[in-house]
Amino acid sequence: MDITIDKYTVIRIEDGGQYGFKLLEGWINRDGEFKPSFCKREFGKAGSKQEKTIPVSVKIGNADTMRELAAALLVAAGPEKAQSWEDIPF
Repeated sequence: MDITIDKYTVIRIEDGGQYGFKLLEGWINRDGEFKPSFCKREFGKAGSKQEKTIPVSVKIGNADTMRELAAALLVAAGPEKAQSWEDIPF
């Protein structure tokens, strides 16, 4: 599932099976294909760090964690007095 943020940014929700869900940041090219954005990140321990180029992503975890994140986002975006997703009228 893709969510368009603006004309330059698209967020893709990806199900990695046993590795859980993640959000990928990217864009849509002229052919309508999703292309991930990339960043440089260091991996390894202090003496042996390596810089790698990887897609910009956020690990979410399993479906329960994704539901918890969705509820937290609804509370953050919803009415000021909302304490949980149940306080937000649909």
